[in-house]
Amino acid sequence: MGKDSVAIGALLGAIAGAALGRYVEKLWASEPSEDNFGERLARLEREIEELEALQRHHKKSPPISNGQVPGIEHSRLIPEVRGKPPEQQYLVLTADRDFRLSRIDYVSNQGKTVISEDVEKSGRRVEVPINEKKISRIWYQFPRQDEAPTQFKFRCHLNLDGVDTESVVPVVIRQRYMRIGPARTFFRNVTLAP
Repeated sequence: MGKDSVAIGALLGAIAGAALGRYVEKLWASEPSEDNFGERLARLEREIEELEALQRHHKKSPPISNGQVPGIEHSRLIPEVRGKPPEQQYLVLTADRDFRLSRIDYVSNQGKTVISEDVEKSGRRVEVPINEKKISRIWYQFPRQDEAPTQFKFRCHLNLDGVDTESVVPVVIRQRYMRIGPARTFFRNVTLAP
């Protein structure tokens, strides 16, 4: 988290410096009147306040990965996938205290959010049905020559102890089939990534 804060602080400082430099450059080139100068100065102050607000928001919302929540002692989020296709599968999240899950993003292995789902569930243990249609969208997003498994992630947006944060759960899709008479029915099995 320290490196992220330094990088964001440096980026915000660079943006503020660039905005101030551009303002001074325009000021010298145009020789504005006092009224125009006051308006420009007020606009620049608003932009700086917005950048500072963004930086404060980022510090309040540290991301979590693999269940660890920075800044919240002894808190652990334990993910699990329950059920086996063709029956319904569930993503189960368990913590040592109450939390609220607001949304789940289905994220490709390349980091692209393919589709999202609003959830709004809370408690120490939350079960969310894994949507087969959304899993299929990820499965068919990239062409493949064989039945190799596909990796992706659930990005869980949650609130724990009043802090909005994220937890990333890496998972794998494997395509399976079942014979029903002469036909084969395909289904996709989701498991936690090893």
